Amino acid sequence: MQSAATVIWKSLLNIQRTILITCSLFIIIGISLNVVFRYILEKSLFGIEEIIVVFAFWLYFIGGSYGSYERSHITADITNSYITNEKIRLLVKAVVSLITLVICLVFTYWAVEFIVWAIQQGAESPALHIPAYIPQSAIFIGFILMSFYLSINFIQDVIAFFQTRSKEKNE
Repeated sequence: MQSAATVIWKSLLNIQRTILITCSLFIIIGISLNVVFRYILEKSLFGIEEIIVVFAFWLYFIGGSYGSYERSHITADITNSYITNEKIRLLVKAVVSLITLVICLVFTYWAVEFIVWAIQQGAESPALHIPAYIPQSAIFIGFILMSFYLSINFIQDVIAFFQTRSKEKNE
């Protein structure tokens, strides 16, 4: 039987995957419709760009959080090429994880301020009057999820470092 944490974890990932697939489809459909209307029917599809932007925000920031989960972000990590000592390599990995987490937490704080500001300002898109906080909330949620996953990555890296240290002591 699965634990509640496992069910929540899998549900969170499934929600993210669903958002990514849905947003991708809506962006593809929206751009295709815009092309058909503009170049074939020679009509304007009023406000479609504003709708596409909403889905693009959600795709980008949920994609960023999912990349944090997978640890599949592009990195310029060359330490594996130069550091042969496993203990030092794991220490560097933990330090990099900590720095990444701290930077992400700063961006998360700014995202919170940004969404609060957007709600207070009451800004909206010019054509369809979509409230600005709808696409901008993707930034907020994306950075919260990134911070969550990066916290877990950092903890895993610290555990891996200390496990290596304890193995060396036992040998």
